[in-house]
Amino acid sequence: MYFSLIGRQDIVLPEGWASQSSFSVLGRTTIDATAAPGEGATIHTYSLVGDTIVRVSAGARVRLVGGNLLGRREMDASVGDGPETTVLACSLVGGIRVIHQA
Repeated sequence: MYFSLIGRQDIVLPEGWASQSSFSVLGRTTIDATAAPGEGATIHTYSLVGDTIVRVSAGARVRLVGGNLLGRREMDASVGDGPETTVLACSLVGGIRVIHQA
């Protein structure tokens, strides 16, 4: 579990990661999940105020679940032939983006 009270949080997941969680009270969170995930890979990210960006490897299949009260949800990583990753992202005020790393 990664935690940030105030400020930016940059997380780089290791090779073979399976489940990771992060919580941010005030600030932006960036999760680099481009390393090859393990079976049933899941990212749980919660934010009260601030944006969340999740980077996945090119070709990854991503299922984005969760929601936000105020903010935008963007995902360009839904299709691919790589391993599936589930991203549970919840935010009170802030955007959620899941993008392919080129």
